[in-house]
Amino acid sequence: MPVPNAVAALPGMDCVTTKMTRRKIEDNDTASIEDLLETSLEMGVELRGCRMTIHLMDYDGDYFYDGVTTGVGAATALQDMADADARLPV
Repeated sequence: MPVPNAVAALPGMDCVTTKMTRRKIEDNDTASIEDLLETSLEMGVELRGCRMTIHLMDYDGDYFYDGVTTGVGAATALQDMADADARLPV
């Protein structure tokens, strides 16, 4: 069941939605979030953590996988996306 944005912003909801996602992955017998992250990093995908989100969610550096760039601002991300060879669909 989708979680409305307003509910998702409540404290602790990131844990709830993560559990929901993990259960869905198990039920469908697909690769785990950890496996997908590790594979992406091994393939050279550059993963970045948004500075504002990190600040708002009160995450620290230990929260992220080694190899994930943290503290990227919106202006940097937008410029890099404009220069990229591939983009996520809107």
